[in-house]
Amino acid sequence: MNRQIQTLIRYEWKTFVRNKFQLLLLVITFLFGLYAIYYGQSEINAQRETINAVTALETKEFSQYKGSFTTEMENQTQEQTQDIASRPEYAWYRHGYHAILPPHDYAPLAIGQRDLFRYYYRLTGTSLHYQLFENELANPVNLLTGNFDLSFLLVYLFPLLIIAFCYGLFSSEKESGTLALLQIQAVSIRKIMLVRMAFYFVLITGLAIFISLIGLCSSGNPFTEENMLPAIAWVIGTTLYCAFWFGLLFLIISFKKGSAFNAISAAGCWLLLLIVVPAVLNVIVTVKYPLSSATLAGLTRRTGLENEDDEEESKEVIMEFLAHKPELAGSDSLMKNNMLPKAYAAFTTLKDINSQQEVDHYNDKVAKRNQWTSQFLWLSPAVNMQEILAEITQTDLNTFLDFQNALADFHGKITDFYFTRLFWDRPILLEDYEQLPVFEMSEDLNRGNIIWFGLGKILIAAGLVFLVGFFRINGGIKK
Repeated sequence: MNRQIQTLIRYEWKTFVRNKFQLLLLVITFLFGLYAIYYGQSEINAQRETINAVTALETKEFSQYKGSFTTEMENQTQEQTQDIASRPEYAWYRHGYHAILPPHDYAPLAIGQRDLFRYYYRLTGTSLHYQLFENELANPVNLLTGNFDLSFLLVYLFPLLIIAFCYGLFSSEKESGTLALLQIQAVSIRKIMLVRMAFYFVLITGLAIFISLIGLCSSGNPFTEENMLPAIAWVIGTTLYCAFWFGLLFLIISFKKGSAFNAISAAGCWLLLLIVVPAVLNVIVTVKYPLSSATLAGLTRRTGLENEDDEEESKEVIMEFLAHKPELAGSDSLMKNNMLPKAYAAFTTLKDINSQQEVDHYNDKVAKRNQWTSQFLWLSPAVNMQEILAEITQTDLNTFLDFQNALADFHGKITDFYFTRLFWDRPILLEDYEQLPVFEMSEDLNRGNIIWFGLGKILIAAGLVFLVGFFRINGGIKK
């Protein structure tokens, strides 16, 4: 580092420490960062507590069922427990299995879709669609405003901090009359602006990385195999995103206008990239792929056989169901034992089969919306960055769509387990509890590609705006 650069950095440091307002801004931003980490961890810890509670309930429920096989019946309650444990006509709709999407260690840093979509379901052998679309109540104001997590701070507030620190780097010299003195120095204006910009880049990006490291270390161990790559991607993403905004400010400064022009232009870019572009994309995608939840809401209405005492109606429903499941049709006692439970099991399955087209149509529109919107992420590095942070923390929309697809497979395992015993009139034995259905969800192997490709787009955007500013800033100025 030559002497001139050292002098410039020393001057910038003295200017910075004497500006109490800038120091206050950094302190407030740091405190906001700590609060954002605390808020995110509070939200996710509440979800973890719920997950632990429902898991404990399921463990206790099935322990009671298994215990009923070896316990001598002493009262009516124990007899009822044994009936539910061993008789498939009760078990198919009483045994509940929890399918859970556990949060990633770094989910508190970017809550993403975890407050909007359900992260656990209790599934039985009854209608899958009824259980999927029966929503829990949530505060609509919270859903509308979103969450003040670390990703919000980085994506929305740090650009404002960069604007506040850098919009006057050139114009202040011009307006204070010191620009002429700078022009006669041996160092070019471009070099002076680059050094000053680099000083604040290190300062503000360093603060963003420092807050991120606090969040990463307090939310999980960044040195584990599961967390290391996400932690590295988070730090790289934060650096590139700050670099984009510094590059954009450098481009605005290169026009060599006054402070008012720089401030308004920078604020306009912030509004365009973080408010206008997402809002316009949202309006277009809403018109292009309209979604109506009225049909899905209809699936959550309880329905049943018209007349439970009518055996002919029950037989018709069972026969219609067996046309889809011929492997369950071989029992001699098919139409003799447990007619009503079989009819209801058949009825709920037929209801799912008949409504599958509507559900597929709805899910297809959701997927197309997501796919269409992702094509235009390059329009706004801010939106792109938000999607990347959600991908890193596994709180993105695709994760929840994969979760719902896995639920359908899991429900199929549940119905196969119970319907085989129900329609073949076989009791559930103690050893059958070693073969209970287990929820499984495959890992998204494309996640890494999405993250690195998205970071590449931010890098290109940052490089472009910086290079244009780099070649513009010396125009019209000698040295």
